[in-house]
Amino acid sequence: MEHIGKVIGRLQPIDSGRALSDEPAEGGEFTCPLCRDGHFVHPLREDGRPDNSRVVPCQCESERLESERVKTLLRYCELPPGTAAMTFENFQVNPGLEEAYKLALELAEEGEISWLTLNSGTDRGKTHLAIAICRRWLERGKPARYAYVPLLLEELRRGFREGGDRSYDVRFDRFLNVPLLVLDDLGTENRTPWVQEKLDTIIDYRLMHALRLVVTTNTPMDELHFRIESRLKRSSRVVVIDAPEFRKKLYT
Repeated sequence: MEHIGKVIGRLQPIDSGRALSDEPAEGGEFTCPLCRDGHFVHPLREDGRPDNSRVVPCQCESERLESERVKTLLRYCELPPGTAAMTFENFQVNPGLEEAYKLALELAEEGEISWLTLNSGTDRGKTHLAIAICRRWLERGKPARYAYVPLLLEELRRGFREGGDRSYDVRFDRFLNVPLLVLDDLGTENRTPWVQEKLDTIIDYRLMHALRLVVTTNTPMDELHFRIESRLKRSSRVVVIDAPEFRKKLYT
């Protein structure tokens, strides 16, 4: 966004004789008076005069393109429906959640921590924090991918029957290479050899390529598959959340 701001600060409206759109849209007024709905303007040269030899996107067009990019990233992330309120601003930091919140925010802001594992019983805020991390990345225009682990594996299986962007190879490559991956509810999957191989590959690959990973799990760490347990304990900040359930907290 910073580079867009710098360009916007050096724009000159296109003269009426050279405007890409001289006539306003039906209704009588231009939506954007700067570019007269032509979506492009002349930038200023160092001497302050307009450079009529070239054009750059107008502020309105830059904002539209950025909005479309954010929408595309949001679709790509595949956050669950009904989770729009799962942000850091809306997270209630109850006693016992301080460390989880602090480390989640640090990872979301691309601090030193790159892998985070949140371990607890149900309804302690793990998924809320994981989705908040994704949303913070998306706000900065960075790709992220949320995956509920049992559905992730079903998605891969469906890829064997589909082609193009929905094929197995394309789907699997996304889980391997997206800059931020959230694996929600690890340990609830059906532990077949095929399932274990895919999870091992995703986690090993991301470890080798220093790609960020967030894991949430209700399963005690020593009950996870030994390969995954060892990698998470060695490479991830593991937070065992000792806090009451949110619903119990609400009614006590």
